[in-house]
Amino acid sequence: MYNINDLVVYRRNVCKIMDKKRSDLTGELCYVLEPYVEKSCAVRVQVPVSNKGGHLRSIVTKEQVDDLCKRAVDVKPIQSKPANIKSKYQAKMNGDDLVDLVCIIKTTSARNRERILKNKKIADVDGEFLEQAEEYLYTELSVALDLTKDQSKEYFMNEVKRLQQDA
Repeated sequence: MYNINDLVVYRRNVCKIMDKKRSDLTGELCYVLEPYVEKSCAVRVQVPVSNKGGHLRSIVTKEQVDDLCKRAVDVKPIQSKPANIKSKYQAKMNGDDLVDLVCIIKTTSARNRERILKNKKIADVDGEFLEQAEEYLYTELSVALDLTKDQSKEYFMNEVKRLQQDA
């Protein structure tokens, strides 16, 4: 059970628990969540304390970030036909594992590099999913590491690169 002012992840978004109250619709005790990162409009969401949907979890710890860096070295890009890539990205985006975001980032980055080498424009689907995956991943890591989002991205990339060289 979480407390007011705790930071959590709800459906990949870092949120702050603002309150606990009973739902007017179901009478169930709910957390009142607000996005932690400033958005143009702060929308509050009620999530049942029971978390039956399983979409609410704790922020990763520093140790889990370090473990993610180790696991990222072995993450393979998605192998798929261009016509199916969007559904593959979406399936990974709907998951809850940060490794899925790393997979999207690796795949989109590789596909973008390949297209640039062929003097082609980056595919919209790759650009959109890369941006979204980086936003989710580095926002959560920034909270876990107490860094800015840019610093957390730099930390993660440098750590993965160091681990690849050591392997």
